[in-house]
Amino acid sequence: YRAFIFSLTFLLYASFHLSRKPISIVKGELHKHCAASHEVELNSYKEYAAQIQPVKKPSNVSQCGWEPFDKNNYKQLLGALDYSFLCAYAIGMYLSGIIGERLPIRYYLTVGMLASGLFTAMFGLGYFYNIHNLWFYIMAQIANGLVQTTGWPSVVTCIGNWFGKGRRGLIMGIWNSHTSVGNILGSLIAAYWVSTCWGLSFVMPGVIIAAMGIVCFLFLIEHPKDISCSCTPSNVKMEHLLIDSENCSVSLNSSTVVTGEGRHGTSAISFLGALRIPGVVEFSLCLLFAKLVSYTFLFWLPLYITNVEHLDAKRAGDLSTLFDVGGIFG
Repeated sequence: YRAFIFSLTFLLYASFHLSRKPISIVKGELHKHCAASHEVELNSYKEYAAQIQPVKKPSNVSQCGWEPFDKNNYKQLLGALDYSFLCAYAIGMYLSGIIGERLPIRYYLTVGMLASGLFTAMFGLGYFYNIHNLWFYIMAQIANGLVQTTGWPSVVTCIGNWFGKGRRGLIMGIWNSHTSVGNILGSLIAAYWVSTCWGLSFVMPGVIIAAMGIVCFLFLIEHPKDISCSCTPSNVKMEHLLIDSENCSVSLNSSTVVTGEGRHGTSAISFLGALRIPGVVEFSLCLLFAKLVSYTFLFWLPLYITNVEHLDAKRAGDLSTLFDVGGIFG
């Protein structure tokens, strides 16, 4: 059961990160570098030939990207999407921990994952329904940020119920790699459709996290008491932590399932009570600066790389034009 819960919660939270990653991949498609009409100069015959043979594009795609992100202030508009999500996520995290402790984790996490799938896909539906209203995308990000907060408190509580207070370093070290796994999978999925149909870069991760929400509802076991597992600790080596390291007597009896505060044995802690726990404020500040760096790379690095590639291509084009002109004059 421990190995199963470990693997299941790993996949559940990996799907949360999988659904957050597409926005960073799609930014380069929402705004493309293009020259304004007054900046276009016919410096070579090659450029002139390209001008008189325009490429036909879909009606919902402009030369500079996707409206309204095709304007000169695209950095501010794309930034608005990021801080809409992150502000909602930060505010929602305070509320989510309080609410999550007072509700059954399985139901709470399932609803959060289904809602995350809905709002992630909602952003992508803007492509298919040709929506160019900035507030549509901002509201999708705000709603997604709020419901995404159901993930972390729920899975951490569940993994804590099954593995207890000891041996947290090894368990959390291995288990917390779900963030990287989710980011990698999200990047691969979003990149597959970004150049052809960027709406699917959001719809498919939304479908995946919603499907994982159904898996959560069907299979997640919040606490050993839910299956009447009475455990007697035994001496085991550290490398056997993820297998059956305790002698458990299991009886699947639904009548013994307990809910609410009785499951944890104590009442839910208050916000001020949590702040008074030694180390909470200090570790929170450490995480603040770590997240500052990680989310800068997570949300903006793909766009920066796209910009660099564009500048390199532009420089190469300028050199090509220079050589063409040099060839003409001698």
